[in-house]
Formats: sequence, structure tokens, C-alpha cells
Amino acid sequence: MVLVSVVLPVYNDVDHAPSAVTRLLRQRLPAETRLEVVVVDDGSSDGSAQALQLVAAQDDRISFVRQSENSGVARARRRGVETAKGEWVWFVDSDDEWPDDAVGNLLAAAGVTPGRDDDTVDMVVADAELVPMTGGVRRISSPRSGRVTGSAAVEMLLTGDITGHLWNKLFRRRLLLQVEFPPAHVQSDLALVAGALSEARVVVPTSAVVYRYLKRAGSVITSSSRRAESLAVVERSVLGAARRAGVAEDNPALAYFCLRYIALSGVKDALGGAYDEATSRSLLRSLRRRIGVRGVVTLARRRDKRVALAVLAHAPRPVQVRLLNPSSRLLA
Repeated sequence: MVLVSVVLPVYNDVDHAPSAVTRLLRQRLPAETRLEVVVVDDGSSDGSAQALQLVAAQDDRISFVRQSENSGVARARRRGVETAKGEWVWFVDSDDEWPDDAVGNLLAAAGVTPGRDDDTVDMVVADAELVPMTGGVRRISSPRSGRVTGSAAVEMLLTGDITGHLWNKLFRRRLLLQVEFPPAHVQSDLALVAGALSEARVVVPTSAVVYRYLKRAGSVITSSSRRAESLAVVERSVLGAARRAGVAEDNPALAYFCLRYIALSGVKDALGGAYDEATSRSLLRSLRRRIGVRGVVTLARRRDKRVALAVLAHAPRPVQVRLLNPSSRLLA
């Protein structure tokens, strides 16, 4: 019986994907438990599919799925979950790193031992490390509040106490089969996490570091692709999850989420160079109205470093142009 399925979506990453699969097979699990790696090639054209097929042929713990055309990481992940056989699912990306005891620590937090499984636990939230291209390491911490209900965890997501990353979380597969995988180009992880939390019964945090996210040039998070449409998809998905979780419409956490994750992400998008000047100006006008003075004050009171972006959205265009350059920390 497979206990954990690791879902690995791949698109044109022949340099990292085959070795990522091999590294995943080194995971140390409790006795009498089995891990599978579900690799979903999302229409790669660089030889990734062929290389991964060769790797999969050498180990029956690897399930390989190839999609005929590129459909986006959200759909690839959904396909992986549908293919998986495990009770639990962990998502990883092929160009990152993880310790060999990551799955074991996630299972331990969930209360899973040989012959025992706490059926009320649906998700585990762990710590991770983020490695910027400029060097150094930043800790991504899980809550230190102990076990919480899914609805309480949704509110923690809205305030940033739980991050929207997928790779530092363990999910029950049956939970993932209940929720949508919104096809947003950016922040689709956040939308999926919100949906899963809204349906979860119990969420358990652990301080174990289970992932090392490496920021690379050209990745979605560092690219200057147009994001306005995706941000709208994410906002609808997260607000829908909040309603299902019973979060009141006048809850300050909702307003803060829309300000921090949607409006300020929109400012970065509008100023990031992907739009012509007229479109950029139009987007910024809308975002300025949305942020307002109240938004700037809210961020300042929370000592949120993103207040600089909120102020910049209100600055004259010459100031924005002068302050923004490829090395600007405001767009980091």
C-alpha cells in the first residue's frame, strides 16, 4: 500500500527533473510504508519527457504521466493527484531541494506511525527555507499555535501566518479531490491552499524544515509576465474559500489579504515592465483607488515592509520610473 504520493509537475526542465526524481526516492519513511513519485510532464519540448520515461522505467515507485500539450502547472498537479495512489500527497518542484527526512517529519506531525493514523488530521504545515538569488537564507515559518481547525487556518492564511506555498504542506489526497485547482499563472499555490484549508478538519503545524526553495532567474515568481488576470482568479478563489470557512465579510483579515496579496501584487505587476505605459497607468489608477490612504495606514500600523509599494503606487510617474530598476528591492 502506498502511503505518500509525491506529485512533481515538470515543464521543460530536463536539467533538473530526472535528478529530482532520484533524490525523492531517497526519502526515509517509517517501516512498512511506501512512497511513490508521480511525475507529470506538462507537454515539455526540451527532452524532459524522454529523460523522465527512462528514469521511471528503472523503478516501480515512479508513475509517469505525459500530457500532450502544456496546460499549466495547476492542471498538471490535478492530474498528478488523480493518478496518485497514496493516502497523503506532497507537492514539490523539480528545481528545488529537500532533506531526506522531509516526508518522515511530515508524517510524524500528522500522527502517522505504522498501524496508526489520526483520521481527523487533513493537513500539515511545516517550515521551509527560501534562498534568494542574491544569497542568504530566509526561514518560512509555520504557525506555533498547535492544532487548529481548517476554518481558523483560513484566517491565518489571510493574515500571512500560514503561507500560500504548496511545498511545505502535506495533504490528504481525499481533501485535494474535493477542491478546485484554479488555473492561475501566478499564485495558483495560494488559491489551492485556501481551498484545501476551507475543507480541512484539523491542520497541524510543525517546525521541521522540509523544503528549500531556490529562487532562479526566469522562474514564474521572478519573471515580468502579465499577472492581472491571474490575480483576479486567485482573489475570487481565496474569497470563496473564506466564505466557505465562515469568515465574516467584515473581518479585517479579509481586507488585509486583498490589500497585501492582491492590490500590492498588482502594483508590482503594473510597474514590472510587462505592460505598455498606457495600460500600466490604467492599472495603477485602479489600484490607487483600491489601496487608498487607509491601506497605507493599515500597512504602516502592521509594520509591513510592503508599505513602500503602497506609497509608490501613489507617487508621480517620474518618481516611479526613477525608483524602479532591475535591482530594485521594491520588486523583489
